[in-house]
Amino acid sequence: MKKSLLAIALMSTFSYANAADIDNTWYLGAGAGQSNYESVEVSNDRLGDDSDLAWNAIVGYQLNKYFAIEAGWQDLGTADDNHMRTDIGQSIEVDGFTLGMVGTLPLDEKWFLTGEAGAYQYHLAHQMNADKYVSATDTAAYFGAGVGYNITDALSVSAKYRRFAGIDESAWNTANMDAQTVGIQMTYRFGVKPTQTAAVVLPAVIKETKPAPRPEPVYETKVEKSSIAVLFGFDSSELSSTAQAKLDEVVRISKKNDSDVIMLNGQADNQGDASYNQKLSEARVQHVEDYLTSHGVEVQKLEKQASGEQDAHANSTRERALERRVIITLTSKTQVIAS
Repeated sequence: MKKSLLAIALMSTFSYANAADIDNTWYLGAGAGQSNYESVEVSNDRLGDDSDLAWNAIVGYQLNKYFAIEAGWQDLGTADDNHMRTDIGQSIEVDGFTLGMVGTLPLDEKWFLTGEAGAYQYHLAHQMNADKYVSATDTAAYFGAGVGYNITDALSVSAKYRRFAGIDESAWNTANMDAQTVGIQMTYRFGVKPTQTAAVVLPAVIKETKPAPRPEPVYETKVEKSSIAVLFGFDSSELSSTAQAKLDEVVRISKKNDSDVIMLNGQADNQGDASYNQKLSEARVQHVEDYLTSHGVEVQKLEKQASGEQDAHANSTRERALERRVIITLTSKTQVIAS
């Protein structure tokens, strides 16, 4: 009876959540910055490299937390010769549609990196002089990179760099150039599901009865298991004061009840590199083992494993904090007379 009460006292209740799910969601965004026209070649040599205001608007569909398909409108502004010869009045304006793939790499719970590539169907309007105007519609490749910050689960801001290669006036071959943009982009995501939590209670006592059809007293083996979770900070394997208090209780119970087996299972959240998270979960298990053995815990068998981010599925701050842990399971067996 005492052992059952102690096992129940040790039992921890874990919370899990279907963290904010961004898979299969739509988002809208807009940005502004500076465009730079480079390697400008025109038929009359009256235009050179130039800069102007650029802006864009996008709509995207998130396939999963790493990849999205994105379409939008990109205005690269105007390259003109006002800074060279005001009497000519020559200018080139470029705008059009973009379609590409965007990849996202989370750095931690807030920061992330992006990379993108796709096609730019642009319209180029070339005012060569007061009496001559030509235009063309064509397609150019573009690629980009950026760094972003999640303000909330739905709202984020990013610093973006994009480069557009081979923007040409192909109908009359009057202009050839490249362009790049640097700016800030805001994005808002729709359909982010709210976090729902549920309690999972680990069983305190598991009994296996082995009846013996004999007149002599019948014994049974009682197997008692209890589990407790020791939590860790982000990117840390150090034991906090709260974690040490839980381990002190494990030490007390183990010494009093002669646990046969202690299982240590180290885990990590899904942020960062998988191999790094594997090593981090191993370090957490080692710190817990060192603490227990240094405080006199002796068992017939101590088992340990480190699963890294294998069982990590959370996408929000609160849920990831519950996945940075070592789960300690104590098992003891006793022979009792069957009632």
